[in-house]
Amino acid sequence: MSPDENTKLVWRMYDEGINRHDAAAAAAFYAADSRNHGRTVGRAGMQKVFEALFSVYPDFHYRIEDVTAAGDRIVCKVTMTGTHRGQPTLPEVFSGMLQGVKPTGKRVEVLHFHSFRVREGQITEHAAVRDDLGMLLQLGLLARPGAPKDEGGRMT
Repeated sequence: MSPDENTKLVWRMYDEGINRHDAAAAAAFYAADSRNHGRTVGRAGMQKVFEALFSVYPDFHYRIEDVTAAGDRIVCKVTMTGTHRGQPTLPEVFSGMLQGVKPTGKRVEVLHFHSFRVREGQITEHAAVRDDLGMLLQLGLLARPGAPKDEGGRMT
């Protein structure tokens, strides 16, 4: 497939799967032996990742800001938005940072960069870099030095 076709495939994955909160549809864009952050998880594993994301942020949404493609590689700059209303169903989601954290009810806007490799019309590799520090600050789980805190120690 061409870089343009690969880009369209990734756009469809965001539009037809993730942004519709359809974990199975999003995972269907992945190969049966796909890798996520260097680990082979397959399509079933990716479905579990998407389900876990939606369990934490039921209104989860990606806004694509920019896409760059070369050969079989696609890199997307995206902004993730959502309201923290649940807990992860997988410890790997958000690197375990939100494991055991009670929902804050706070809305976040977090910059991400996602890298994909596409072969034969399927995503075979995915990795991401996220502004997790920004997310934790927005959720009030970390405080900036000197910032006021509520009774639970969260930033207000």
